[in-house]
Amino acid sequence: MNKLLSVRIPSICICFTLITIANSALQVLYSRGLDGYTASVLYLFLWLILCQLIDAAVCRIEFRKWSHYCLTESLLLYLSTLVFCRVFYWDSLTIRQLATYTAVFLLVDISIFTYFRKRQAMRAEEINELLHKREQG
Repeated sequence: MNKLLSVRIPSICICFTLITIANSALQVLYSRGLDGYTASVLYLFLWLILCQLIDAAVCRIEFRKWSHYCLTESLLLYLSTLVFCRVFYWDSLTIRQLATYTAVFLLVDISIFTYFRKRQAMRAEEINELLHKREQG
């Protein structure tokens, strides 16, 4: 489980992202322009960078509880992503789109926070085991 969380999942995500970026770059180089798919991937890549900047800004704030951090970051990313999707992808905003977006956002957001929380717990457990072995040895 430790290898899955610390190596395999991040590796898959990094490789997928790099392949998608490389594919988009090649499309731009060889087709002399942005088709719909390439433009979409480029927008998403820029959006991911912006999300990381939002995360970095929120991480600089001292929160009393981890849950306050999660709620603040989630709210900022929810609203920012909603505006981004409306500007670049949606011609209009219907109740159905908003409901679907909210459900998908919550699923992804909860999954990401759960993943990193589990990963931190496993890392803390490893450190505690090393400290325990060091004290005994």
